[in-house]
Amino acid sequence: MSLKDQILKNLEMNGFPQKKVSLPLEKMYEVADEKGENLNTILEELKVLGVDHLKEEDKIVFKSALPNMTGDSIKRAQEMMAKMDPKELKDLQEQIANMSEEEKEKLLEQAKAMGLF
Repeated sequence: MSLKDQILKNLEMNGFPQKKVSLPLEKMYEVADEKGENLNTILEELKVLGVDHLKEEDKIVFKSALPNMTGDSIKRAQEMMAKMDPKELKDLQEQIANMSEEEKEKLLEQAKAMGLF
């Protein structure tokens, strides 16, 4: 299981997206290193899925960037992203990372209207 999947599972088990969830910062970097993954890259990928974060001194606090998004919605978005080629995924991540909160909410509403969530 990838670290991104582990984080998503851990967040869900702790009440995400309804609740904010914090995980130990140093341990997260250690696990990423052990798995040969880059935590900062994973955090950016999670942002695209609507999982925002704030790094504090000793922890990472995760919160929903899209408050109305459910765990099921996050899983479906992740499945759709897995089918994208790496260039498309990177372009999408950059596009969403540069959106305002209002634009993200509008995008989510459009996705819901299309039956994606």
